[in-house]
Amino acid sequence: MKIIAFILLMISGIFNSQEVKHYGFESLPEKLEKRILIYMKTDWCSICKIQKYQMEKDLELKNLMDEKVYFITFNPEKYKESIKFFDENYNYISNGNSGIHELAVEISLNKNPVYPSWILIDKDGKVLFRNEGLVDNGILKLLMGKLN
Repeated sequence: MKIIAFILLMISGIFNSQEVKHYGFESLPEKLEKRILIYMKTDWCSICKIQKYQMEKDLELKNLMDEKVYFITFNPEKYKESIKFFDENYNYISNGNSGIHELAVEISLNKNPVYPSWILIDKDGKVLFRNEGLVDNGILKLLMGKLN
């Protein structure tokens, strides 16, 4: 009986640890069938770590995100490759020891990136939703639920 309980616990843990499917800008399909949800974060941001922890423990949110959006996690301070996004090219801007990606500046409110930031973009490149700071999982679920 203990072995069966252990196996069920292990299976449950595997399913609960399911990762949201992440896309990169380069791996987005040419013909978009869903909207794009960009989660902008940095390694040093403590609020970003809280956001990640909240998301990781919510299987319902993970499933909704997999179903409804192309999810991109974007660290504009580390991503140094050029990005072609909706027929525009964006590059990393170095200022010596650090820098930032032009795309982060472009999609940020007031052209000044705040971390974490959430940006929902439709199939035509129009920003539908933007939030700077921690977002409650309930709000994300509500947002995902309203998407066709």
